[in-house]
Formats: sequence, C-alpha cells, structure tokens
Amino acid sequence: MAEATYRESIELARESDQQTALVFALSGLAWLQARRGREQECRALAAEALELSPRLGTRLHEVWATAALGELELGLGDATRAAEQFERQQRLLRDLGITDVDLSPAADLVDAYLRLGRDGDAARLASEFSAAADAKGQAWSRARALRCAALLAPEAEITRLFEEAIGLHQRTPDVFETARTRLAYGERLRRARNRVLAREQLRAAIDTFERLDARPWSDRARVELAATGVTVRRRDPSTVDELTPQELQIAVLLSGGKTTRETAAALFLSPKTIEYHLRHVYQKLSIHSREELARAVAARVPEATSPTP
Repeated sequence: MAEATYRESIELARESDQQTALVFALSGLAWLQARRGREQECRALAAEALELSPRLGTRLHEVWATAALGELELGLGDATRAAEQFERQQRLLRDLGITDVDLSPAADLVDAYLRLGRDGDAARLASEFSAAADAKGQAWSRARALRCAALLAPEAEITRLFEEAIGLHQRTPDVFETARTRLAYGERLRRARNRVLAREQLRAAIDTFERLDARPWSDRARVELAATGVTVRRRDPSTVDELTPQELQIAVLLSGGKTTRETAAALFLSPKTIEYHLRHVYQKLSIHSREELARAVAARVPEATSPTP
C-alpha cells in the first residue's frame, strides 16, 4: 500500500508540476525500495531526489534520499559504501543544524563500522547515540541504541540488552526495526554458540522480513539460520493463500464482476491503486487476465464468486 501511495503521489506531482511534493515522494519510495533491495529503482529515485532537493531548498529530502542509499548498500552487504552514505547523512544533518536523534543514521553506521572492523569508531558512535536517545526518552531511538550497545557488549550482557531493546520495540509500530534487532540478536547468539536461542530470533526475523518483502534482510537472516544447522525455504508466493489481505479482497471483488472503478469505490481507494495491486496479484498467481483471476480465486475461495444478495 505504501508503494502504491508513493507511486500515485509521484505521478500526480509530475502532472501538476508540484516539485516539492515530487521530491518528497521520490525520496520516500527510494527508502522503501532500499529495504526491499530493489537496487536499480532505488538508485534512480534517490538520484532524482538528490538533484531536486538542493535546487528546491528542501534539504531534508536530501537527507532521506541519502539514508535510502545507505540502507540499500547495507542490505546488499557493501559495508564500505553504506558507511560512506551514512557519514554523508551525518554531515548533511550537521550542516542543517538538525539534532533530532530519530534522524541519526548512527544505528546503521554502527552496524557498518563493525562489519568493517572499525570497532573503536563503532563504540564511540554507539555511546554518543545512546546518550542522545536517552535524552529524548522515546522508545524507538532507545531501542535502536540498545541494539548498538548489545552488538558491542560482552557475551554476559547481550541477553539483557537485546531483550530490553525488543521490549521497547514492542511499544512502537516499526516491525522492520524489531526484525533488525532480532537478526542482530540471533547473529550474536550464534557466535556465542547458543544455537537454539539463535534459531528462535532468526526465524522471527525472517518471518517479519518476508512479510515486508525486505528480501536482502530475509536472505541475511536465512544465511545466519543456515549457519546454526537449519535451512528454511523461501515462501512460494504463487498461490492465493500468499496474497495480502488487501490483494485478496481486490481479487475477490474483481473476480466477482466488479470493475476497477467499482472496486476502488468499494474500498475507498483510487483506480490507480487498484491497478497497482492487481499487477501484484497477477505476478503472484502467474496469470495474465481477469478470466484466469476468476478461475484462480474460485478454485481456492469458492464462496468469493457467489452472487451477492
């Protein structure tokens, strides 16, 4: 749904020549596609946002686009390039006088530094981040700061720190960050040879990443899980059962004879959003027409095509 909203916003902004709205949507979609590992599109969106932002005087969007590129590189496993982007993000924030810890790339930069063997830089940054997060006192930043501390802590302290971080994550709606913390927890548990508990955290991380279509991160968690001696197959998204609730609702309405506009009206969405979701339904079911859609839905959801009263 977020992707459809961003795409619709980009299209409307281009049509109406609303440049500020355009750069907002470009940077937002770049960030979303970064998490999904959609490299080419993320880079193209971020490049356009980075070109527009200084010219329009909307430098905050430059921060977001830079963050998107950092997340992309981190997810793809290039810690060097990720660190470069996050360091650039830090400089942008400093130049703009923005001190809000929620915009800090510190949590991701600590991860990148540790992967590069820059433990001293990671420890210094984690300490600064923890102090800023504690000063703000909000669960989201404090949870991420605790994750950083846990990554650097001796084995005797990792359980306490990670469990405290997960408890704080549960007070926020950001399930992606929760999964990131569970992945980090599982990685540390595996290195401490606690394979049973590592598997529990890694499975939970994989489930969340797959629901979010965060492919690079689910792959990373799957590699870690395999290192504990367990292999998990990627979910096959080729059946109706794997459609999201909204995709299934749209498929049922369309297969029942409603038009795109009627379906949009029924769900309080735009026709373009319905078309976007329909393309995903077609891809997941490996079909190409409304007739095939009706057969696929009827085969698995027989009551879906019964006449409405």
